[in-house]
Amino acid sequence: MEVDNDALQATYKKLADLLGDDLMMKFYQEFRGTQLSLPMKLYDREGAAKAVRQHYPEMTVKELADTYGYTQRWVKQELKQAKTDQRPK
Repeated sequence: MEVDNDALQATYKKLADLLGDDLMMKFYQEFRGTQLSLPMKLYDREGAAKAVRQHYPEMTVKELADTYGYTQRWVKQELKQAKTDQRPK
């Protein structure tokens, strides 16, 4: 089906500009009528914490914070917690 971009709703027009007509149509067919609220953070805490533990010290605290969208303070807390978890009891 040919898409008439000039007649699209603003939201679908933006999606077509970002993704192309084919992916916009797939998105439309999957989610039409659904109200979406998308998280500000791309990565969830558990996944980011696991990744931080895996990639440190190859990546700096700043690089990890920038990559996963959390603060340097949070990254340091996760690394401290990981160190505490590894101590023998």
